[in-house]
Amino acid sequence: MSDYATLCYGEEGARYVYDQTHFNTHDPTNRLDQAFNLTFKQHEPPPPPVILLKGDSGTGKSYIVSHLARIHNVTVHSVTLGELAAAHRGQLTKGFKRLIWKASTSNNSLVLIEDLDLFFPRQGQEDTGLLSIASSLAQQAKLMLIATTRRPDYIAFDVRPLFQDEIHLQIPTPDERFHMMRYIYNHDFLCAKTLSDQDIQLLSSKAHAFVAADIAQWCRLAEEDALIKKLDQVNINNFDNTFSDIRVSGLQNSAMAEKPDPVYWKDIGGLVAAKNALEESAVWIYKHADAYKRLGIRPSKGVLLFGPPGTGKTLLAKAVATESSANFLPVSIPDLIKGEVGESEKAVSRIFQTAIRCSPCVIFLDELEAIFSSRDTTGDVGRKLISQFLIEIDHLDKVDKSVILLGATNHPESIDNSILRPGRLDRLVYVGAPNLEERVQILQVLRNKTKVHPDINLEEIASKTEGYTGADLQAVIRKAGLLSLKQNLLQITQENILKAIESVSPSVIVE
Repeated sequence: MSDYATLCYGEEGARYVYDQTHFNTHDPTNRLDQAFNLTFKQHEPPPPPVILLKGDSGTGKSYIVSHLARIHNVTVHSVTLGELAAAHRGQLTKGFKRLIWKASTSNNSLVLIEDLDLFFPRQGQEDTGLLSIASSLAQQAKLMLIATTRRPDYIAFDVRPLFQDEIHLQIPTPDERFHMMRYIYNHDFLCAKTLSDQDIQLLSSKAHAFVAADIAQWCRLAEEDALIKKLDQVNINNFDNTFSDIRVSGLQNSAMAEKPDPVYWKDIGGLVAAKNALEESAVWIYKHADAYKRLGIRPSKGVLLFGPPGTGKTLLAKAVATESSANFLPVSIPDLIKGEVGESEKAVSRIFQTAIRCSPCVIFLDELEAIFSSRDTTGDVGRKLISQFLIEIDHLDKVDKSVILLGATNHPESIDNSILRPGRLDRLVYVGAPNLEERVQILQVLRNKTKVHPDINLEEIASKTEGYTGADLQAVIRKAGLLSLKQNLLQITQENILKAIESVSPSVIVE
């Protein structure tokens, strides 16, 4: 079993990860450990590898190298740009040669270059032949050479081919976060341990985009909070009190699936037909997966919500994630547009990779027509994005993961037909303006969330708001609340709601 997996997840957690990736040579938990074994455990080892270790801040790149080095009794000679420049007055070539010579004087050594993108930036003036010299010297001295980076795309083009392998340490999935947190809680806490696995599961589900360093810091702060308050045990309140103190490393560079704020069907007024269609198309995929397999049928991979703005399409998508207990991955369309060639396609690919790692997962793309419109009207970048998007959708058939795609648009006729064909976003659900009965239901939901007068007449308000969407009705209540606030009232009155209707225009024009 991989030592890296044991480090991150504990014995039980490592066994879980190992079961998921058994015999998968592409998994970093196996590849890095295998490189150490081949280099330092064989009687006649092959030429030592040159490895690029990449991942976001806090995923444990340097720490894992140090940990494996201790296990294999290897001496690590690490260097940063600042240390090398200060020690040798900017003569980096001389500094590298001296570092390699020093490492070669001892058995079982490796050289670790931290933040490689600072040494060899893509837009810089550094001598990119420097790494070639260091690599050659390391091979002559039979030393393993490892470099780390948080930003591999910022490394000079002629530097990356010098590496024989690139290993990517990704942000942990929700299950991996749970095993990390449980291991830290059971092994590193000094206080009495009273939290159940259900409590830890609840806490880890809130920690979306947390990397190993963030989880360790949260646990440390929670224990400190308990000690400051002179408690003999750490409880959930200690974690809640310190949650806002964590500066999440994973949110800096990567999209991450999360548990949305709970939105249930009962929280959405009206839209009965849309909710029934989504229940059949999306929620059943997760709740009745065994039944689909038993019948030998494959459920739909995608649903397109279309209709006027403000009718509740985004709210419905969150409700699908909540009702199915799936993770939620909202995608901002502008984030997919990159300035460099090929980066937009990589961004699309990363979205689906994240969803697969965090399955069951709902991917939600709002304003779908903004980037996936007809190929006849879009530019070269748009055509490439559509092609990559279709490849990723079709790839979901091969991975056998619970990932569903929800799209939302105000103009379904503008979307490329290839995206809407059977096997892709093949279920279209119309989300229109609510009728009279649905407007009453929406107002009932809004009444439960605000301070309104008990004698308010919802039917009268609903009758005067034809063409108003859910967002419009929410704006009416908000405006009525401001009017009541100006009058120093403790509750929103019927009179102020009727006044607010006059200043808020409906989104849908009823003929």
